[in-house]
Amino acid sequence: MKKIVAIFILLVIISFTLIFLVVNKSNNNFNEIKKRLIKNTEIKEISYLNQYDSYYLVTDKDYLYVIDNNYKELLRIEKILIYDNVNNYDIIYRDKQVMYMSDYLKNGKLAYKYYDLYTYKPINE
Repeated sequence: MKKIVAIFILLVIISFTLIFLVVNKSNNNFNEIKKRLIKNTEIKEISYLNQYDSYYLVTDKDYLYVIDNNYKELLRIEKILIYDNVNNYDIIYRDKQVMYMSDYLKNGKLAYKYYDLYTYKPINE
């Protein structure tokens, strides 16, 4: 019985260690992208960062930027013009349009819903 409890405790410790390593690796990757963006662009403070497709969507206190993989600024939108993201949807750049995206399960399948950046009204599903 003691062996079973010891094995269970060992498995729990190993599981938590693996989870910690994966989360830490993800945070390091995020921080590395952030550092490269600050170094290669004029953006100095990043409050939001999302990498979608081959674009970076970045906000600072005043603007939302769309930046390609070569750190070229494709688009700059004043945050005053953007609808408040009350549901914390991801911001994406798709079909030459910036929009909000939510993902959810519908009938056991992953579904995506896209919202207008300026009105927060659904565009497509």
